[in-house]
Amino acid sequence: MFKHALWKKEYRQAKLLLWLIPIVCLLFMGVAQGFLIWNWLTYYEHTYNHDVSAESFYTVIDWLFLMRNVVLALLMVILAASLIGVERRNLQNDFTFSLPFSRARVFLIKWGIGVVFLVGALLSNTIIDVLIILFSPFADHLNGSYHIKDVVFTVIIITGIYTFALFIGTITGSAAAQTILTGIFSIFPLGFMAIVTFFVYVNLGRDIGNVFHVFNAPIFNLVINSTLFFHVVGGREIVAGEYIHIWGPLSYIVVFLPLGLYCYRNNRLEYNGCIILFPQLQPVFKVGVALCFALSLGMFLTVLTVDFDSNRSVLLLSYYLGFIGGGLVTLVLMRKIMKIRFKV
Repeated sequence: MFKHALWKKEYRQAKLLLWLIPIVCLLFMGVAQGFLIWNWLTYYEHTYNHDVSAESFYTVIDWLFLMRNVVLALLMVILAASLIGVERRNLQNDFTFSLPFSRARVFLIKWGIGVVFLVGALLSNTIIDVLIILFSPFADHLNGSYHIKDVVFTVIIITGIYTFALFIGTITGSAAAQTILTGIFSIFPLGFMAIVTFFVYVNLGRDIGNVFHVFNAPIFNLVINSTLFFHVVGGREIVAGEYIHIWGPLSYIVVFLPLGLYCYRNNRLEYNGCIILFPQLQPVFKVGVALCFALSLGMFLTVLTVDFDSNRSVLLLSYYLGFIGGGLVTLVLMRKIMKIRFKV
């Protein structure tokens, strides 16, 4: 994996995005931390106020780190698109694959360079953060375990997103498709659960309160844990030891890193520009998109046009008008879209 020439190539290809990672961490950690403490000292006329509890101190930091994680997640998705999707647009992968290195090694270095910059940025800026707190009047509020957990969990969460984005890049033919599908699938588990739950409600005729009781069931926690978006915005609860568990993004790394290796090794350059590179997956993708749109449009049409206390036949009619119409229109559109070779 440690081939200097490959590391250098990938670094040159995405060095601007790579260096944005430590800059983002510095802005939301060291710089923001300094301004936060300065503002508190100014507010209390440069005297330490003992009414500022450690809990309130870290509550503000939570918001800073939440914004940092959102920006980092977006940045890592763009980085993944730059390393794989953009290569397809400018045909640079022809050159990459002609190098005397296996595709698996190339993919691992693309993955590794992003993770190295992420870990390095978080570690170095956490040290800066801790030093700022230590040399401030709020030193007695320092919670070392909080910062350690923040680094570990943030690395796992953002690496999970980055790994998934790289995997999506190995099965899509353009940077645009890679970016858009990564975003969609980051919220897909929860969205799919919602439209399927509504389908069950409409067709089985159960009381809506009983049907949506599933959102209080263990399956809801399973869905939340497998939804990457909620790990980005809910990472603070992880650090606090509540609600969302870390196995979700860990499973994304464990599953999609080897899958990405396999797909990157086996994709064919002649399908560059297509939404989906593998012909075997294209009909599955097309039908899957049509099904999701059918379920979604059926739900939206029903919610917008029908009172839930209406006659059951009216409810079914409204739902299936949206379901069938949305599904057919989406199938027709997808058939045309799948034939387009995208340039971005």
